[in-house]
Formats: sequence, structure tokens, C-alpha cells
Amino acid sequence: MDVAPAHDQSLLTGGEIAQYRRDGYVVVRGLLGPDHVEACKQALTDLAVGRLPSNETKLMFESGIDVAGLSVEQREYAIRKYMDFCEDSQALKAAAFSRRLHMVLDQLLGQGRVLFQEMALVKPPRIGSEKPWHQDASYFRVKDPGLVVGVWIALDEALKMNGCMELVPGSHLGGGVPHVHENDFNLCQIIPGKVQKDARVAVEMQPGDALIFHGLIHHFTAPNTSNMRRRAVQYHYHQIGAVWGTVEDHREHFHFDDGSYAGCTVAHPELPGGNYAYRNGLPREIAPVDTSA
Repeated sequence: MDVAPAHDQSLLTGGEIAQYRRDGYVVVRGLLGPDHVEACKQALTDLAVGRLPSNETKLMFESGIDVAGLSVEQREYAIRKYMDFCEDSQALKAAAFSRRLHMVLDQLLGQGRVLFQEMALVKPPRIGSEKPWHQDASYFRVKDPGLVVGVWIALDEALKMNGCMELVPGSHLGGGVPHVHENDFNLCQIIPGKVQKDARVAVEMQPGDALIFHGLIHHFTAPNTSNMRRRAVQYHYHQIGAVWGTVEDHREHFHFDDGSYAGCTVAHPELPGGNYAYRNGLPREIAPVDTSA
């Protein structure tokens, strides 16, 4: 009789792997240790106020905020998104390269992937805006969306009251659905009637927990009207061998009933075929580090 090996508590169980395939997401508790969570939060503060040089980091602010009228310290509480920060902060880069995370992703997707996008998604107290319903793969022209995975790591408590992730289990199995822009690239969203909102679940998380989710799952975060902060970092990876396509390729997944394009990508006329350009010209392969402390 075959005997299964003892389960490594740092890895997913068979049931959790099945959940990812069935529901399109799984939560890994305590991916980052408390010290690493604090280091990541400190790095975001330092980037916001200039104590850490922002050589590559880009900051985006909540709409309607007069940033020019804020002090350096106040600016941190008006930021809605940080982008491209891994080369400016070792703590944030280490979170992206977490050894445990990539052992889990190997279980779900097979070995070998690159980091192609990093963001910190911030909902300041009382003014943090919503992120409408969308599929992340609508932003990326990868020919096989199943090779794209998002990892959302809570740095503060993420609860319904301050805008935790909400998603529709199993929605990734329906493929791409049409999206529309609303005068803001960041507000590209699924058209009405294509989201089963009654089936959504709120994924509440503690600092250091990680939500791993399929590139096609329908998800949303509500406004933060509470007095609590809600900081999270999000990384996107694709498996080695994933092929970037054209807008025409992307239209096969994201189109209206008349066949016209309905994804969230924008044209890049300076690139061959209007395609994706890796940061610093090269894909960033994973060099795992320990983030358990």
C-alpha cells in the first residue's frame, strides 16, 4: 500500500490545491513574519516621505487631493498606489521573492516564473477609494491567462470595514469578460451584468497573510470609510514560457458581443507590436529568500 509522505506545514494541502483550481484563490496564512511585515510598512513610509530614495518608485494619489498643499508627512496618507519599488527597497523585494511563497506557487503552477509587476495598494483611513470589479488578466496580453498569478499580501488587518479583497469563487473558469474604461486606466471594470455579486466572498486577512489568485478571477475592494489603515503589497508573476501577444490576441479573451476589443490594456506604440516591456529590459527570475521572521 502506498503511504503519503508527512505533510510540510509550510506548503499547501491537497485540499488547498484543489480549492485554488476550483475557486481560483487560496490564502496562505503568515507568509511574512511580523518583523518582515514591519519592515515592509516602514519601507512604504520611507518611500513616501523621501527617507528612502525613489529611483524607480512611482506614487499615485487619491483623486481630488491637493498634494501640493500637504506636508511631506501628510502625503503618505493621500497615496493610493506605489509601483515599481522592488529595486528601491530590499524588504519589499524580499516579500516578492519569499521562499515559502514560491514553494507554494510551484505546487499550484509548476516550477519557474518571473516577477513582472509590483504594486502597493493603499486605502488611507476615511478616503481610500474602491477598486471596481475586474480581472487582472484584462491588463496583461499574455496568451494563456492561466499562466498569470496575483499575490496580495496584507500589511495591516484587511477587513470588510476597511476594504479587504472580495471575489467570486469559480469565476475564473468562465474565461475573460468585457471590461470598460471610465476615463481612468485604474478604474477599468467589468461591464454590468457580468459579475455574480451575490456569490462574492470577503477574504479577511491578518498582517502577513497572502491571497494567491488566478488572473481571471472577478475581484473588487470597497472604499475604506473606517479609521483603520489598509496597506497591502501585490505582485504579479507569469510562468517561464508564457507568451505575450498583441491586442488582437488579447481580444480573443476580452471582447464585446460584436467582437470589438474589451480589455484594459493600452497601446504602447514605441514597442515592437505594441507589446509588453520588462523592467530594465529583462524578466526578473526568482531568487528565493526567507521571510518567516
